[in-house]
Amino acid sequence: MFLLLFALAYLLYWHLSLRWKHAVIILTSLIFYAWYSLGFLVLFLLIIGINFYLSNQLIKNKSRLLLWIGLTIDLGNLAFFKYFYLFAEGIGSLIGNEYVSHLRLNWRADHDFEIFLPIAISFYTFQVIAYLVDSYRGTVSEKVSFRRYFLFIMFFPQFIAGPIMRSGDFIPQIDNPRPTLDRTINGCLLLMQGTVKKVLIADRLGALIGPVYANPEGYDATTLIFLTPAFAAQVYADFSGYTDMARGMAHLMGYDIPENFRAPYLARTTGEFWRRWHITLSSWLRDYIYIPLGGSRVGTLRSYFNLVLTMALGGLWHGADWTMLLWGTFIGVDLVVERFMDQRGIRVLPEGRLADRFRILITFFKFCLGLLLFASPSLDQFVAIVQGLLTWQRGIPVANFGAMLGLSVAGILWTIPQGFEGLRTWLHTHRNVRLAFSTVGVFVVGLLVSLYGDASGSFIYFQF
Repeated sequence: MFLLLFALAYLLYWHLSLRWKHAVIILTSLIFYAWYSLGFLVLFLLIIGINFYLSNQLIKNKSRLLLWIGLTIDLGNLAFFKYFYLFAEGIGSLIGNEYVSHLRLNWRADHDFEIFLPIAISFYTFQVIAYLVDSYRGTVSEKVSFRRYFLFIMFFPQFIAGPIMRSGDFIPQIDNPRPTLDRTINGCLLLMQGTVKKVLIADRLGALIGPVYANPEGYDATTLIFLTPAFAAQVYADFSGYTDMARGMAHLMGYDIPENFRAPYLARTTGEFWRRWHITLSSWLRDYIYIPLGGSRVGTLRSYFNLVLTMALGGLWHGADWTMLLWGTFIGVDLVVERFMDQRGIRVLPEGRLADRFRILITFFKFCLGLLLFASPSLDQFVAIVQGLLTWQRGIPVANFGAMLGLSVAGILWTIPQGFEGLRTWLHTHRNVRLAFSTVGVFVVGLLVSLYGDASGSFIYFQF
């Protein structure tokens, strides 16, 4: 559905005037979201309208009251649809009421009713909040038309799962899409790269390790050891694959949108890792939560608390589950330990290339430890995996261990070329090489997908 809509839109796009180009993007975005849910589209449009009005008012009048009204509406909308059952579970446990603790199951059984999560709500909420706050701060100093604001929020290649754009990332380009040959070639390469990551690596890995996460008690310890590195490869290939495709489509339509990954598995510290992984979310958390809390301008202990709280909230943003909150807290504590050691000049390893290789491995290992929480559907599954590892449990092996291992290595190694600026510069200056890759790649990727692309699944970050 997504690719078909893009193909139809693209066939029309470059034959139209600017205003009609915008109309094609907006109409495609509306059709795409309405295909998922017409009711949630109405809600989305209401949120966009309210934020457009409040943002324009804040450009004229820096009213904290208007800012808080907007934040309350945006965060209240997110909290209701995403965290209602989590709040109910917490309140039910606190007051000892089993019915409230399991409200989702009880409502489903008694009334055939359930609160569903609107697709893209986490991403579009953060994007409208950024524009709202920037309007209050003065970062956004001039009003834009509703058409341009609407297109900025609902630019269909990226609004489902990011990157999370700021006004400066996109609005200055809106009236000037540039169809250069370089952008077209780069767009095709990004689309093909994203397809390979998603269809040939992430989906096939998901089909292999999904049953293990669903029933970890039944699998042997060897499978459990490689389970989290395999998921690290899957989630990177899945999410960065989506980002590649979004950026590729934007390039083909004459726009640039931010890069969201930059060789994260080559990071030497956890802090560096989060400057390379989901870059637009990490910078959003820094600018709109960590710094407003006081950042590093306050005392040492308070700055540590701010860091842990920011990452805990970032974890909770990923999902309404206690495992996500614990995962974010784990990352925050790790960052605090790193900062503490750095502030006191504590070095576990000496400087040098060999030590840096060990730092990369240690950082990846810590990320995988956190992924045990991130990937586990519940705390019960997390505990079951840890127990299985500690007791070296016996059980059945994964369906195809060799394929799981090979795909995991391929997914992790795919990050390496991103880390070499020399290679990126060389490719940028050799258009003919990129043109050859894109021409041959269409046939090679098409053949591989037709042969092996039979395990398709939804993008992991669509659920956030």
